[in-house]
Amino acid sequence: MNGKENDDFILPVLNSEKLSEQYKQVQEARNRYNKGLRRIAKKCGIREYLTSYVSRHSFATHAMPKDIPLHVISSMLGHFKLNTTQIYLDSLPTNILDKYHKQLVLIEFRIRIKIQ
Repeated sequence: MNGKENDDFILPVLNSEKLSEQYKQVQEARNRYNKGLRRIAKKCGIREYLTSYVSRHSFATHAMPKDIPLHVISSMLGHFKLNTTQIYLDSLPTNILDKYHKQLVLIEFRIRIKIQ
């Protein structure tokens, strides 16, 4: 299915040798997971529509400012290519970008003071 091979699936929820059936089982497992996330969100008063994609993207977005190296974030997400992780991180919220911009301005200011 969609360019996938039998070895591409690592979830222990699969119990079929047939690739099309495995693909269906993965989709069903993801749906159950997403429903569980939405139940948790409701109990916590979170209004956003949570999905596995949102939770993975949130993890990557929060890990980056903690100075966790990109290759580590990539590995934790199970990505085979750094490019995939970079796509997750390309859409960083503006408040994170602003934070880094302020840090750069502060560093530049300190350097100028030392030079003078």
